[in-house]
Amino acid sequence: MTKRSSPSRSENRGITIADVAKAAGVSVPTVSRILNNKEYVADETRQRVHEAIRELGYTPHTQARRLRGGVSMTLALHHPIESPHELTAVIETPYLTGAAAAASEREYFLNSLVSKLTPETLLNMYRSNQIDGIILLQVCMDDWRVNLLRENNYPFVMIGRCADLENLSFIDLDFERAILDAFDYLVELGHQTIGFLNYPQNWREAGIGPAVHSFDGYQQALKKYGLTSCYREIGLNSVEEGFEGTHDLLLENPELTAIITVSHMTAAGSIKALTQCGRSVPQDCSVMAIGFGGDFASVLTPSLTTLEWSPYEVSYQATLMMTDKLGQGHLPAQQILVPPTLVVRESTKAVT
Repeated sequence: MTKRSSPSRSENRGITIADVAKAAGVSVPTVSRILNNKEYVADETRQRVHEAIRELGYTPHTQARRLRGGVSMTLALHHPIESPHELTAVIETPYLTGAAAAASEREYFLNSLVSKLTPETLLNMYRSNQIDGIILLQVCMDDWRVNLLRENNYPFVMIGRCADLENLSFIDLDFERAILDAFDYLVELGHQTIGFLNYPQNWREAGIGPAVHSFDGYQQALKKYGLTSCYREIGLNSVEEGFEGTHDLLLENPELTAIITVSHMTAAGSIKALTQCGRSVPQDCSVMAIGFGGDFASVLTPSLTTLEWSPYEVSYQATLMMTDKLGQGHLPAQQILVPPTLVVRESTKAVT
């Protein structure tokens, strides 16, 4: 292919898909298939078209693709919450930014939904061409959204897991593994009397995935090491809840040498409660958290040992999974469990 200098921005406006096809020596439908990530195009042809696109400076017009293809080029990210006051406490901002970044890269719009949908509203979003696909968060073990979309054959992916995963695509955090890893780490340090602050009880009773999976992991850890149960199910991302929950654990078992929480904020409450009770962290009691801490874990005093994931990366990958599903509908289900990463800081130490 003859090289040419990059066209100016004004020249770009006049370049069409037909120009790309001519430069690459292929048909317009072939270019269209490549732009829409369709399969059954030879790798050499695909490479030649992409070279032509780069050399010509061609930019696909998203709105034109929407009108021509009968698709909205819009995704939804649904995280139902009880009240707007819960927004910052329950939803991690990187979930939103990760999904938005991936959607933008694939030339999709992204709508973030936090209200509780009805079955009729959800179906109408597809039927009226408002969205092409939806990414579900806060997934329950028996989730009506999953059941409804599966019955109607509408495309979706989950950040989370339900009980019946046959032919469903999801990416989820391996909560069971995280709890076991936390106990493995603390037991190796010599701890045998370990308290656990889990997700709210009403979450577990409602079948919300993180609460169910974390509690399952806790039961496995107790069985593995023959430990005595000592836990509380408390409010999420609340320093005060962590403070009160830790006081309850200490009243139940004053001999605690370690506490595991599923939130960095509740871990901060635990450290505060232990300090108030005259117990130094980590000299008298180790504290560690599971979840997303970011810089917060590092600025606590002492800095917090964590088992953590990147919510940005999880939602980014889920969104790519969604667009792949839309572009190549015959793809097999993708099912990914993300293991946590242990970051050892100052809040844990060996029993002396």
